[in-house]
Amino acid sequence: MEIDSFNQFVDKKLHEIVDENKTIAPKIEEVKIELDKLELLKPRIIEADGSPRTNFFPMEARIRNRTYAAPIFLSMKLLRRDVEQDMKRAFIGDLPIMLKSNRCWLEGKNNDEVIEMGEDPKDFGGYFIINGSEKALMTQEVLASDRVLVSEMQDKVISEVISTRGAFKGRVRIMRSPDGTLNVTFPSSPRKLKLFVLLKALGLKSNKDILNAFTEDSEIRNDILINIENLLIRTEAEALDKIGKFVAPGQVEDYRLRRAQEVIDAFLLPHIGQEQKDRLAKAYYLVMMATKAIERAYGLRAEDDKDHYANKRLELSGKLMEHLFRYSFKYFIKDLKFQIDRTVTRRRKLNISTIVRPGAVTERIRFAMSTGNWIGRATGVSKFMDRVNFLSPLTDLRKVKSPLDKNRELYEARDVHGTHWGRLCAIETPDGPQCGLVKNLALMAEVTTEGDDKPIEKALEDMGVKLK
Repeated sequence: MEIDSFNQFVDKKLHEIVDENKTIAPKIEEVKIELDKLELLKPRIIEADGSPRTNFFPMEARIRNRTYAAPIFLSMKLLRRDVEQDMKRAFIGDLPIMLKSNRCWLEGKNNDEVIEMGEDPKDFGGYFIINGSEKALMTQEVLASDRVLVSEMQDKVISEVISTRGAFKGRVRIMRSPDGTLNVTFPSSPRKLKLFVLLKALGLKSNKDILNAFTEDSEIRNDILINIENLLIRTEAEALDKIGKFVAPGQVEDYRLRRAQEVIDAFLLPHIGQEQKDRLAKAYYLVMMATKAIERAYGLRAEDDKDHYANKRLELSGKLMEHLFRYSFKYFIKDLKFQIDRTVTRRRKLNISTIVRPGAVTERIRFAMSTGNWIGRATGVSKFMDRVNFLSPLTDLRKVKSPLDKNRELYEARDVHGTHWGRLCAIETPDGPQCGLVKNLALMAEVTTEGDDKPIEKALEDMGVKLK
């Protein structure tokens, strides 16, 4: 499963990350860089005299204290005033390769060939070799993204979702006070923003539109009427201006409105979309979240259990490498812009060879994998693989770590939950502060990789389900 996850990362996710940053436009006017095809080769080694050698096997990396990594090549086009100046397939850095993955020299080899390469045919792969040390990435247990969870906090009912798009994660929260008023918070939103103000800003222009968006249950209607009664804003522009006064205080009205629209598009429920046409869909999604909060307040729905395993996701090696590469690639682009600005300012000739610095990607990835300090302040993600006996590396590869703070009591989070049955071992967990937070997958448990939702949507459409 670790190998499947890594294969999905190199075959699909790498290209998606490059597509997210197709065009790079630095501060210097008229210069533009277009990124095209990304290629990841099999591991190779650059000897001291600068000569590359391709038949670089894992055992050599272990013995010589080297990193078992493959070069990444990216086709780049440099444009100036929309005229092509230079085009090159540039080397942008090295990516550590998982043993037995589809980019490893061991893949598809029979036992005799594996023995000839100096490997144990019973070794199961799924780990990396960094500076000669075998490193396993510890699976991270996180709350499921894009899933609405309803909970109670003191006297308030909270309906929240972690909305994810690429590297950005934004928590959107709707709070229902005891008096029935509904407030909403999202990244860079005004404090105590009324939900119905946001709905108006998203395109539900009249009170009738808002009423029609909700169901006709008497309890829900009751809460909606309370909120509409307290609503002093009449138009979409007024609603946008209220948000604009917070995100761009002291600016002229046109700029405030534009800035409010940018904030709504970029930071509010980005998983639905980040364009103007997605605003109405976001409004209906918020209506659904608010409905769940109201139903919980009137006892029509149970509270969601955050410890239920249906509300959790496991980030395997492929997902962790995706986060790391996306961060490193963002830094590479930042460095590329800086190099272009510097070259132009010094009046030197612009070409791709002089502005690409491969170390920008390589160093960041290698640092994280050597120390275990991952992005998002996670620590201990990569660890030395234990080789005391045959089972030790197996347990290392099947460890699951929770991001919760080990110094807090959190009795419920540490407990064995009914949904762990058949998925996690109910016995194997360390003593001390990590008890219950570091778990182990059951020996026969499998974790599926991320799937594409398009075929499912198509199957539903073919069955006659209408998508509104």
